[in-house]
Amino acid sequence: MQTSFRQYRSEAASHSHDDFHQIIIADLGMLELEVEGRGGCVSGRRLAFVPAGDTHAYRALGMNRFLVLDVDIDLAAQTGLERFWYQAGASPYLEVGAGYAGHLTGLLQGLEQKRVISRIRRFSPDGQGRLQSENLSLRHVAGIAVCENTFADDAFVCKTLGEVLCHSAAMQTDKADAGSMIPMRLQRLLAWIELRLSEPIGVTEMAKITAQSESALFAAFQKHLGTTPMRWLGEQRLQRAYAMLNDPKNTMPLGDIAREVGFTDQSAFSRAFSRRFGHAPIALRRRT
Repeated sequence: MQTSFRQYRSEAASHSHDDFHQIIIADLGMLELEVEGRGGCVSGRRLAFVPAGDTHAYRALGMNRFLVLDVDIDLAAQTGLERFWYQAGASPYLEVGAGYAGHLTGLLQGLEQKRVISRIRRFSPDGQGRLQSENLSLRHVAGIAVCENTFADDAFVCKTLGEVLCHSAAMQTDKADAGSMIPMRLQRLLAWIELRLSEPIGVTEMAKITAQSESALFAAFQKHLGTTPMRWLGEQRLQRAYAMLNDPKNTMPLGDIAREVGFTDQSAFSRAFSRRFGHAPIALRRRT
């Protein structure tokens, strides 16, 4: 099984793959998808399963990042992942039950940590891909070992996904698929927000932009993005900051980056960043 974090362009593209199923999970943004003529989107708690051989078209709007798992057909059958999916309704799209959203979050974070560890090894001081344990605390070394051993196990990843699919309460039907598309006015709001992350934005202003009540706005975000308006906004701000700090060409001071993504206080920005990504923003900059 191959796993990767990918970013998609706004220009539509299409293809198919015969040797593996593909599972797409949103980490940031929205991916518009059409699988054998069945339209939908991947965003928030809504993920997609693209069966091997199915032609699918796709495009993304704005900043985006998705975890993509290419699951070998035999592995999907052996681990029961394929069976779990069809038990969940056999639709290309599935809204993960709120009680199991944490499973997806843990999977995203674990695979991201594995990617970072691989990067550290690639640029390790000894030049041979080994971590210098004397430069790391015992807690970090133990954490690295657990992460590598756990997320290197394809069966574990498939089992985690299988539990999400098996227990997710939101079974999809053709009718639900049609209703799963993010409404155009909500799409316009998301695009409007992404252009103004440095500005103070509140729920009242968002509701005015979409010409609906605040309660209707909350309901729309929960239904289509699996979160609240302000949590979604906070996530976009932190993801934008992560991208800026991860860019070796970006030399802006931390305080300027904090203001660029809507934080008036650098300390508040650092605390929020550390809670989200598990390390301080300065630590990410030192790695780039």
